[in-house]
Amino acid sequence: MFNFPAILIANGTAILLLLMILSSSKKPIHHAFLDEKLFFAMVILNILQCVIETATLFMDGKMADGFHTLLIVLNVILFINNIVFAYSWTVYADYKLFSDIERVKRIYRFVAIPAVLIIIGCFINLVTPVFFVVDEYNIYQRTDLYVIPYAVTYLYLAYGVILIYSNRKKINKYLSLPAILFMIPILIGSLLQFFFYGYSLVWLGVSIGMVSLFINVQNESAYVDTLSGLFNRQYLNNTLLLMGSRKADAATVPAGIMLDIDGLKNINDRFGHTVGDDAISAVGKILHAAVGDKWEVCRYGGDEFIVFMYVNSQKEILDMIDLIKMHATLFNDSEKKPYKLNFSIGYSTYDSKYESTDDFLKKIDASMYEDKKRKICEGIMPDRRCNC
Repeated sequence: MFNFPAILIANGTAILLLLMILSSSKKPIHHAFLDEKLFFAMVILNILQCVIETATLFMDGKMADGFHTLLIVLNVILFINNIVFAYSWTVYADYKLFSDIERVKRIYRFVAIPAVLIIIGCFINLVTPVFFVVDEYNIYQRTDLYVIPYAVTYLYLAYGVILIYSNRKKINKYLSLPAILFMIPILIGSLLQFFFYGYSLVWLGVSIGMVSLFINVQNESAYVDTLSGLFNRQYLNNTLLLMGSRKADAATVPAGIMLDIDGLKNINDRFGHTVGDDAISAVGKILHAAVGDKWEVCRYGGDEFIVFMYVNSQKEILDMIDLIKMHATLFNDSEKKPYKLNFSIGYSTYDSKYESTDDFLKKIDASMYEDKKRKICEGIMPDRRCNC
């Protein structure tokens, strides 16, 4: 026996939450990036699932003209939407990680094969039972094969989470927690619906997961530079405020490394700004691979980047600089790019007793330009303004 008031409340609440997400969109979907398009497609699919599921549960067991055929069609749509939603999540997770549409085209046509097979089975179900049957009393019943689409759906959802978690050290650490927060409500809703028959809680769980994901996406857009994948200037300012207010620790001192890409203007002039943007994106991956989760990495602006760290000695700073250079060398040797990435680098420690955060930034900036000037004067970098 279905609890219709509870079903209406659950699915109605889910729809309201999802409509709030849609109303918060700041730009037309056709102007959005692939990950944004996929996200809003998942929101719309979620709304459809809530509406259609409510309709199927209302019609289940009721004898009226056209109800039998309509119930079959609506349940087929539910199964198809279900698998498309899960597949969209895997593509979304991959694109958030790698921002590589060519990778998506190359890999996910094969990943889509189980989903396509399920969809074909759903269409066959329109004429003969495959995953479900609607009997002569207009009652929906699962067949023995119903477990297949459910298993594939949850495998897709799990795949997206595993993909993010397994790449958290290589790409962006802030993606792992949102992925987990996305899955938890879905699992809770599934378990509650399994143990309490007659309630509809899965799609409410999905909508809560979507809201959680949306909030984290908004936080990401506020604090993450989309081009490099690193934290942005706003996050940097907040970090500096915390650094300035933090009590001195006798064991460690705050330190900063500033990096400037050598010859980015030349890359833009020779190959175009698209390649220049690719270089900035590559630097983000190099720095994230070198620094990992241990310290903060920010794009300061343009072609300048800052690494913040707490150190016990200057050797730790120099070791980090060597590690960054090593990763840059590996990139230059292994990646088939029309450019090579090298950095002018400066560093300094921060004495909160005697200097402001602005003074600290000026120090590492001056140190970085000393390195750049040295390269220019030694002929490593061309600059007609050099007066050595």
